[in-house]
Amino acid sequence: MLAKISPVFLLLLSLLTLTQCKKDEIETVEDFDEYLASEMERQKIPALAALIFKENEILHEAYLGESNVEQSATLNANGVFLLASVSKLITGTALLQLHEQGRFGLDEPINDYLPFAVSVPNYSEQITFRMLLTHTSGIADGAALDGQYYYGQDSPVALGDFLQNYLSTSGNLYDASDNFHDFAPGTQAEYSNIGSALIALLVEEISQTDFNTYCKNNIFTPLGMSQTFWRLDEATQSGLPLVMPYNSTASGFEAIGHYTFTDYPNGGLRTTARDMQRFLSALAQNGRAGNGFQLLQSATVAAMLTPQIPDLDADAGLHTFRMNTEHNLWGHDGGEQGVATIVAFNPSTKIGIVLFANEGEANLDAMLTEAYELSLKL
Repeated sequence: MLAKISPVFLLLLSLLTLTQCKKDEIETVEDFDEYLASEMERQKIPALAALIFKENEILHEAYLGESNVEQSATLNANGVFLLASVSKLITGTALLQLHEQGRFGLDEPINDYLPFAVSVPNYSEQITFRMLLTHTSGIADGAALDGQYYYGQDSPVALGDFLQNYLSTSGNLYDASDNFHDFAPGTQAEYSNIGSALIALLVEEISQTDFNTYCKNNIFTPLGMSQTFWRLDEATQSGLPLVMPYNSTASGFEAIGHYTFTDYPNGGLRTTARDMQRFLSALAQNGRAGNGFQLLQSATVAAMLTPQIPDLDADAGLHTFRMNTEHNLWGHDGGEQGVATIVAFNPSTKIGIVLFANEGEANLDAMLTEAYELSLKL
């Protein structure tokens, strides 16, 4: 007598088979673009940029949907996306450039380089540069951040002034329990946007240069990233199409508007897929860009891609994360209002992926895997 098969089991088996068939069907870039289009429809994403590269060569790029739904503006290669936390790759790189120059040691206390003291309440351990780069500083993202969004304009508040008010005991935004975690620096890992913004302030203090200017002079211009901006006013004045952030609703898409926030170095970068490829390909090639510019030394890149706190987080490097263990993809992802992004590369194959979407709830993880697996067939 045959055993009765559960309808639920049959449904799961059917779904598994369909998923496997779908993955097996992605053999060409045409298959991949169809897959992306289906994911956009399923996840309600207005616009999606996808780029696959190896070393300095772009293997495939796709620009799907509309960068501005109200204007029926088709997304193209010049579409400038807000990157959210992918921005942290640039911020961490800026600090590591100064480390290479011998300006500080990774395990030195940051208070030796700041105009105000930062200490986790009730703990004597000092915060180091490495702790900021590995999200183990104990600095938390408190409610004060909610009031730092500005729509249609750059924040009028200076980064240093805001951070001093937030982190210094004499600051008007200081809150010992809300702005800090209850653990000694270096003993636990908790993702910190404010800690990343503090990295940018350290860049300013050590280099004696405005962070935006520093990045232009030492990262963007040397790499040929002419479509990359920290400031909203500069992005707007460029004349390039800015990709509108959206919330998806039952009736369509709701435009959020272009915005910035005071702690911008942790998520406020705007760029195109091609510009981000220039940056990532340099990291993928041991720090050396296709035009010969040495963004970082190979030893520094190796440290970025080495687990720094294996007992706390086996996938955390120096301001980078291992995004996919199976394919050893290192990079970062990001999510903000109306924005979802992910970028990653394999340091052995030197293949990398850039994925930008203008809908904050979009999940790009599966697309990253599919893109990398396709790249191995190209």
